[in-house]
Amino acid sequence: MAVTRFDPSHSVKFDLGRGSVHLEGTGARVLVPADALVELCRHAGADSLTDFGRKLGTEVGLRVTAHWGEGGLNIGVEGFVEHLGGNLALLGLGSLSLERWGKALVFVVEGSPLGSAGDPLLAAVIEGALQRSLGRDTRAVVLGRDDGHVRFLVIGAPGADRVRAWLAEGKSWGEAIARLHEGSAA
Repeated sequence: MAVTRFDPSHSVKFDLGRGSVHLEGTGARVLVPADALVELCRHAGADSLTDFGRKLGTEVGLRVTAHWGEGGLNIGVEGFVEHLGGNLALLGLGSLSLERWGKALVFVVEGSPLGSAGDPLLAAVIEGALQRSLGRDTRAVVLGRDDGHVRFLVIGAPGADRVRAWLAEGKSWGEAIARLHEGSAA
């Protein structure tokens, strides 16, 4: 089945006469400086930040499912990631790609204007989008950041706790993924 590529044409509409911005299929939007958003998130507290990010992600997931249906089953992984990434880009959060490390799925966001301080917000947005579009309660664990890229391991809550503990012990993210694979073989 041929997958229609993500097409952002006419997705964002500016009504300067009314002073409003709209994203297709959603309500009014507000454009804010990235550094102001990061500063707000720094002071919001972990639970509020996660709730806010997941609400943003839920809207991303709604946009994906509006185009492809629940679960995105008819587009495959690559098509799903392209549409998810396109919708994240419409929010100005960066460019999304996918890496596969054995059975592990790692989302990579490049060029996020939020920097490392915004990684918890990005993780929550990804979690909300996956929950809404795929119906899966997953966690996006920040694995690391290099050269303007941040990597998020997409995993269930119990696995996320293990990976976070290994990273806190000083293990590399590659070691953490290898340990997950060892555990799944047992």
